[in-house]
Amino acid sequence: MSIDSREAAASLNDIADVERRTRRAFFYFGSSTIFVVWGVLVACGYAIAEWYPRSAQISWLTVSLVGCAATVAIIALRAPARGFGTRDWRLVWAAVVLIAYGTGWAYVLGPIIPRPMIYAFEPSLMMLGIVLAGLWLGRFFLILGLVGAALIALGMLQSGSWLTLWMAVVQSGTLIVGGLWLRKIGVAR
Repeated sequence: MSIDSREAAASLNDIADVERRTRRAFFYFGSSTIFVVWGVLVACGYAIAEWYPRSAQISWLTVSLVGCAATVAIIALRAPARGFGTRDWRLVWAAVVLIAYGTGWAYVLGPIIPRPMIYAFEPSLMMLGIVLAGLWLGRFFLILGLVGAALIALGMLQSGSWLTLWMAVVQSGTLIVGGLWLRKIGVAR
């Protein structure tokens, strides 16, 4: 039995497609843990800021630092299973830069800008990061970020005494629900 070059090329394309889908399934499963961790940290940040408003700045700085460290740790712990050299850290460092950028501007603008706008700034910046990741990683991230941003905008338009709770639910809820969905479609290694 012999195969011609077209059949061989088609078989190689099928193999490459299976490999790409498998890589994506592993990536989704690893991303799910990161999303859930960030969702829980964000919920804790909002709770601390609401119950202890005087410590809001330090609690959000702590949330950002712990989240970045946890993200890097989760990726590093998963690296041996994937082969460390295969990890592209540019996306991770882009997320760290985006979070540092947002945190820095929130501290600079915090005393000047009305509180509801600050409560919308950080979550919308995080959703922008998810949308940008979606341009490379897939439609799910794009839709998740756009839905989260739309809910944040809706909260800003209807702002009231419940705005903080709305932002906490939207931001942490988007991350946790997204993480659970990614875990469902992903594959553990």
